[in-house]
Amino acid sequence: MGYPPRGLILALVTPLDEEGRIDWPSLRRLTERALPFCDGLLIGEGLVGEGLSLPNRMRLELLQGSGETISGEKPLLLCPTASSTEETLSNIEAVDKTYSGWAGKKPLFWVDIPLWHHSNRKLPQLYQEWRKITSFPILLHNHPRLISKLNRSLKRNNIRTAILKRLSENEQIVGLIHAGDLKRTIHYQRAVRARRDFRFYDGDEKSFLNQPSSSGVVSWGANLLPAEWGETVRASLSLPEDPVRNLLLLKQSQKLRELNQILQMNPAKSLKFALHRLGVISRATLVDETPATPSGGNLEMENFLRENFSLQFTP
Repeated sequence: MGYPPRGLILALVTPLDEEGRIDWPSLRRLTERALPFCDGLLIGEGLVGEGLSLPNRMRLELLQGSGETISGEKPLLLCPTASSTEETLSNIEAVDKTYSGWAGKKPLFWVDIPLWHHSNRKLPQLYQEWRKITSFPILLHNHPRLISKLNRSLKRNNIRTAILKRLSENEQIVGLIHAGDLKRTIHYQRAVRARRDFRFYDGDEKSFLNQPSSSGVVSWGANLLPAEWGETVRASLSLPEDPVRNLLLLKQSQKLRELNQILQMNPAKSLKFALHRLGVISRATLVDETPATPSGGNLEMENFLRENFSLQFTP
């Protein structure tokens, strides 16, 4: 099995046009702006990519069309997770046919949020079923914040450590994105230590900035600041010893922390607002935009744009 790259994995927003369809020209502009600085692109991520809110036909359109948009320039990570295991497997089967010619030529990986559609019970058996449908490698996404939003009772919002250890015995599973507390991070890392090349990404930017993982980070803020995030991740993984460069990176990381704080409440809304104001995407429309969704500007983000994009930002 191939392994995804260490470094910056950008979780892309999903631009929409005035009719609520996928805005492919905006997605191309967004990816072209970010490609030089990131090491992989995650499509259909649960929160900022709004993948779990997309109607399934749009989810399939997004996953199937992204390969042509990105043209194999960087590894592509696709999130097929749906509301049920059956629908998730159906998505994998449909999308796999689109990319069947990529095997061994262009890097492609699945990113599944297993607890969204399946409990810990018999989870290792589930991924044995994947082998019958697809040969592409799999990354698991442990995201307790997302799972807590489910309208159903769950005993756990995290993949159990013992279950992860069993899952890591499946060679098709090549990594984990973890957006949780440090204590669980340590337990998870111990659980997969038998797999030397197993990737372990921070799914929380703040955690990465405080204590970088060995593989890298899945970032939302890199939609807006791809160059700054790319440089910070590379430096964190290589540990530069130049004092002047370290000082510059420290100042830069403070900017990234500020952006991360702004994005906490509604990352998709804040990022789309900012990218639209900068002319990167045509509209700031959300997938689940309803009359109850606050409209208008984000004051904190507006101030951030004025401070950090003074040469590019026009009110």
